[in-house]
Amino acid sequence: MDRHITRRAALTTLTGAALATTVAGPALAQASAMSAMSTTAKPPPAPSGYRRITLVNAHTGETFSDAYALGNRYSGLALIRLRWLLRDHHSGTTKMIDPAVIDVLARIQTRVMKPIIVLSAYRSPFTNLRIHITDRPGVPENSFHTRGKAIDFTVEGYSAEALGHIARQSGTGGLGIYASNFVHVDTGPVRNWTG
Repeated sequence: MDRHITRRAALTTLTGAALATTVAGPALAQASAMSAMSTTAKPPPAPSGYRRITLVNAHTGETFSDAYALGNRYSGLALIRLRWLLRDHHSGTTKMIDPAVIDVLARIQTRVMKPIIVLSAYRSPFTNLRIHITDRPGVPENSFHTRGKAIDFTVEGYSAEALGHIARQSGTGGLGIYASNFVHVDTGPVRNWTG
């Protein structure tokens, strides 16, 4: 099979690799370039030491399926992409997401081996207040969502109870298990609740 790559595609790949080198270091740049040149629909598995995650935004259908860290070094470019994916879907506002909450989700994903469907991540203070007052009085005014330190999610084929058990084993701080079949994880102190 001829793997002809157009000049434009090669330049786009090289530009992305150069940007990744500047932001995240040579190892992630190589992975980015290899991933961009791949002709398969599914990205190749990350080399040892890379941390990967696959997230789907339930409200926009957008996805992130890529390496976000190498060892203890986070990719600045990946964190910017995650910030956009995990934005407040009500207002469109963004905030940097705590990489530790992404780590929790990645550990969960290694157990479930399926994409994580994100229902809520960052919430602007205005959105959080509106939800607190009108939709769900159980939503705290000072939610970890407003700090970019919490994510509500589900995984197809798993109950909230099963996901909660896996989340606790994966090092989450706050853990909420909801009857409407989703789980809240955050990087705050260890605590548990149901809703």
